[in-house]
Amino acid sequence: MLENDIVGLRKQLIFKGRYNPDTYVPTDKEVLNTLYKLQQDNRLFYIIYLFSGLRKIEVKYLLSNFKTLKIQTNDKFAKITLNYLRHNKNSYFCYLPLDIYNNLAKSYKHLSVGSLGSQIKKKNLIAIKYCRKWFYTKCIELSIPDSVADYFEGRISYSVGNTNYLGRQALADKYYGEKLVDFFIKFSQDIENK
Repeated sequence: MLENDIVGLRKQLIFKGRYNPDTYVPTDKEVLNTLYKLQQDNRLFYIIYLFSGLRKIEVKYLLSNFKTLKIQTNDKFAKITLNYLRHNKNSYFCYLPLDIYNNLAKSYKHLSVGSLGSQIKKKNLIAIKYCRKWFYTKCIELSIPDSVADYFEGRISYSVGNTNYLGRQALADKYYGEKLVDFFIKFSQDIENK
């Protein structure tokens, strides 16, 4: 091929479009304000997103399969086995503080993604998609390794060490019980005091 042809083909291969990632992460104050303005059932639903780091579709899966999913509890948290795998987006477990799980077990039939979404839109509150960002940020602020935070949120690991040698489930159990539950209990008290 001629040099001019090669240069022309290279120019066609280079993507020149802009990619503007959404880097917004809500503050604790904004999240508390959103929770305060939600109705009681929707507040519980929103807290599930906040305290688990799950995607909308994964919480929908959790609710529709709640009776059949395996659940492990201890005195601090519940770990619900999801094993919900979709291409490169996976969700292995849903971790929730024990009191939030108990409330969910009582009222999961009455929770509706549509109801929560429409109330958020109507009142111009923090969208559900930002719950994952808030959760991940809290993990990092609490000195939880990013590989474990990724595991909570179901991201695939691309490092050989993280994939084959790191006991991520044991570490996730440890960090959720030792760091996240205590933070979430304090945060829940802030919700009640608002």
